[in-house]
Formats: sequence, C-alpha cells, structure tokens
Amino acid sequence: MKSIGLKISVLGLVLGILACEDILEVPDISNQTVQVLAPVNGSVLTVNAIGLNWEEVEDATAYEIQIATPDFENATQLVLDSLVEVDSLDQVRTRIDQNLLNGNYEWRVKALNSGFETTYTVNGFQVNGDEDLDVIAPNTPQPVLPANGTTQAESEVNFSWTRTDVSGTAERDSIFIYSDESLQTLQTKGLGANKSYTANLADGTFYWQVRAYDAAGNESPISTTFNFTIGN
Repeated sequence: MKSIGLKISVLGLVLGILACEDILEVPDISNQTVQVLAPVNGSVLTVNAIGLNWEEVEDATAYEIQIATPDFENATQLVLDSLVEVDSLDQVRTRIDQNLLNGNYEWRVKALNSGFETTYTVNGFQVNGDEDLDVIAPNTPQPVLPANGTTQAESEVNFSWTRTDVSGTAERDSIFIYSDESLQTLQTKGLGANKSYTANLADGTFYWQVRAYDAAGNESPISTTFNFTIGN
C-alpha cells in the first residue's frame, strides 16, 4: 500500500510540474502585426495635441512607441521613446498622447511580452497646427544655495538656483523642501522669485529640489536634491 501511495504522489508531482510548465508557456506573438488606428500614413493633422492609437494585440503585455522627426531613417530628433506596460488591473493602454510642433514625423509601435515581440508598424504624418504653440519644457533648475551638505546656525534660509530661460510662454519655479531623505514629508513649498526663495525653518536637516513650469502647461524634470542642516 505504501508503494502504491508513493507512486501516486510521484505521479501527482510530475503532473503538477507539467501543468506549471503549460501555465508558464509564453505565447509567441512574433508573427502578429500591430494595427494602427491613427494617425495613419500620410495624415495631415491640424492640431498639435496628437493621440497615437492602435489596436490591441492578443497576449501582448507591453507596447513600445517611438516618434522621430522627420523620419527614422533621417532622424534629427527622437521625440518620444516610451514603453506602455500592463497596469495593476492587468490591462495595457493602446493610446498615448504627445504634443508636437509643426513639422513632419514618423511614428512606430510594436507589441511585446516576456518572450516575444512583433516587428514595428511604421506610419508617417504631418503636424500643421498652431505655429505659435509652446510645447518646449523649461530647462531643469540647478540648485546652488544652500550648498549640498552644509550647516548653518540661522533659521532664515536663502535658497537660490540657476536655470536658462527658454523663449516662449512665461516660466516660473516651484521649490519643495522636505524634512526626510525619502522626500515623503513636505515641510513647505513655494514659488521662487528671480530663481530665489526665503524660508524660516526649525533646527534639523532638510532636503530641497526645484521644478520649473511655464504658462503653456509644460514642466521641467525635477532638479537634483540638495540637503542642509540648521543648528549649531
């Protein structure tokens, strides 16, 4: 009886392993093609806010989307290089939005999963919208004072940073001051004037960074983080 029970257990283990292998098998999507909905090849768009749309590929868990100007063969700029992945609801978006200046562009998209990927589907289009539209983000601010790692006794802190302005709509800087290194506890924030800001803070160590915005809704990357300490 023990021998029969052992054989049944081993058989169950083997069947379980085979079942797991079946579950873990990754579908081959390499022969599929991503079908583009818009913009299709040769489109002329009279808006600058572009929506890139494509049809879902079965068993894909991500899509790679790129935009080049004027095209990929003669690219002067890779305008977009993005990966759209499966979200917490086990869904993958099939649309991505991008603001573009007037000009000629080519975009391409391919589908991926953990083992396979399709070839790119490529389409060219032209943007002929508002020629005065500002879609250029401000430059990234660079913190200056208080210098990183310094200590001061005074509770009044004078912040300053540098940033080269970009021609276009008006730009402004927001400063964020945290009381923890993980940047989870925001002590204070404010709008800088002439790339400077003054705050009164209690004793302790603080971490600060700056981001620039413009009136058209563009924003810069966040600056590097500086820290300083108030106290004797």
